[in-house]
Amino acid sequence: MDLDAELVAAVRAADPSAVAKALADGADPDSAASRFTTTVLSEAAGTGLLEIARLLVDAGASLRARRPRYQSPLRSAVSNGHLDVIRLLVDRGALDVEGTDRGSLLATALAATWHRPRAAAVEVLRYLLELGAGAAPGEEVPIVQALLGSAAPATIRVLLHHGADPNSRRSDGTPALVLAARRGDHAAVDVLLTAGADPNAADGHGHTALMHAIERNERAVSTALLLVGADHVGALDIARGWQRQNVQFQLGEMSVGLDDIPIIRTAVRLHPTGYELRGDPVEFRRWGRLVACAAEELGDDEWDARTGTPYALAQAVARRLVADPAKCPTASWHRVELSRAELATVRQAFVELAYAVRVPLPDGLGQEYVHDALDELDAQLP
Repeated sequence: MDLDAELVAAVRAADPSAVAKALADGADPDSAASRFTTTVLSEAAGTGLLEIARLLVDAGASLRARRPRYQSPLRSAVSNGHLDVIRLLVDRGALDVEGTDRGSLLATALAATWHRPRAAAVEVLRYLLELGAGAAPGEEVPIVQALLGSAAPATIRVLLHHGADPNSRRSDGTPALVLAARRGDHAAVDVLLTAGADPNAADGHGHTALMHAIERNERAVSTALLLVGADHVGALDIARGWQRQNVQFQLGEMSVGLDDIPIIRTAVRLHPTGYELRGDPVEFRRWGRLVACAAEELGDDEWDARTGTPYALAQAVARRLVADPAKCPTASWHRVELSRAELATVRQAFVELAYAVRVPLPDGLGQEYVHDALDELDAQLP
C-alpha cells in the first residue's frame, strides 16, 4: 500500500496514530481515495474526527474544496453538525477561503436543520450567526430560506433571536408570514406573529396571510391569525367563493349556504375524490404555459428520458389546461379533469423548471411561482 492510500485507510478507520504515522512518513495531507472523492480532511470533518482533522490541518491540508462541486472541509462539518471541528477550521482560516458556488455556508446550516434534525444542527446554526454569517448574493434572506424549507420553529426562533426581521419578504415581495400561511405551517405562523410580524401584510396581489390560509383551507393558520386580530377585509368573500363554510362561521356568519361568489383565486386545488383541479382559468393557463415551456425546452427525446412520461402527453396536457377548464355548475370556480398520468406530467414539468433546466419562463411567471405551484401540488397529492 502506498503512503497516500495508507493515510486514506487510517482516516476511514478513525485511527489518529495511523494517520500521524502516514503523515510523518510523507503521505500527502490532501490525499483522496480517488479522483472522484473528497480529500481526507473533508472526510474527517464530515464524520467529526476532531483529532484527525487537527493532524491533517497541522500537516498543511488545504481548507478549500477539492473541486467546485465537492464540499469543503468546513461545509462537510457544517452539513453534519460537528461544531468542534467547525471551530477548529474557522480558527485556522477556513471562512476566508470558503466559496459560495454551492451557496452560502448559512444556507448549508439551515438545510441541515431539516435534513439532519438534531440539537447539534441548531448549535452550528447559532455559532455561524454569531460569527456574522449571512446569505450569499442571489439567495433569499435566511428566514425566508428557512420558511421555504419548512424549517422547525426552533430554527426560526434562532434566526429571530439573532436579528432576523419577522416582516422580511421574499425577493418577489411576498411577506414571510404569507409564505408560512400558504404552506399551512401554523407553527411558523405563530412564531412569526409572536416576534411581531404584521398579520395584515399583503403580497404583490394584495392578498394577506389570512386570505391565503382561507383559500387553501388551512384552518389552524386562519385561527392563529384571527386570534391576533387579522383584518377580515376580503377574507369572507374568499371563504364564500371557495365555499369554506367552516371558515364563514369563524368569520362571524350565523348561517351559511353554498354561495356562488366570483373571486380572484391564487390557488389551484386538487379535489380529494379524484384528479379534478379547481381554480380560475387564468391560473390554469399559467400552468399550461409552464408545461409547454418545459416540454419545448427539453424536446421530444430528452423529455421522455428525463421525466418518464411521453412528450406528446405533455403537449396535450398543456393544451388542455389552457382550453378545457369548464365552469362548475354549482360554484364560481372552473375545473379540469386529468388522468393520473396527466397530473404526473404537470408535476414533472414543474420539477424540471424548478430544479433542472434554467430557461426564460413565460411572461409574468418567475421561479417563485414555479416553486410555489410545485409545493402546493405536492402537498395535495394522495
